[in-house]
Amino acid sequence: MMKPEMKPGDVRTFKHGEGNAVVLAIGVWARRDTDKGPIRIDITGPKDMHTTVTNNPDSERYHRTLFRDLRRVLLENKCWPFGEEGSETEARSGTPV
Repeated sequence: MMKPEMKPGDVRTFKHGEGNAVVLAIGVWARRDTDKGPIRIDITGPKDMHTTVTNNPDSERYHRTLFRDLRRVLLENKCWPFGEEGSETEARSGTPV
C-alpha cells in the first residue's frame, strides 16, 4: 500500500497515550547567504510558517541542539551540501550530546 504523499504544511492528528498529538509536514533545507558566512537551516510548515536556525552563536537564531538535530536529518537524507561544516554543534567543549 502506498503512503499518501505529504507536503510542507500538511497536518495530521493521531492518538498518543490518553490524548491527541499532531504531525506537521515541514520542509527543511540548508543554505548560506554568503560564500563563507554561517549556515542557516530554513524550516517551512503550515499556514505560511517559516523560520530559520543557524550555527552562528552570535545570532539570535542560534540554537545548537535544534541545528544539530536538523543537520543530522539533512545528512541522513543526502541533503547537506556543506561536508563537515556545522559539525561543531555535535558537542560542546567535552559535554556529551
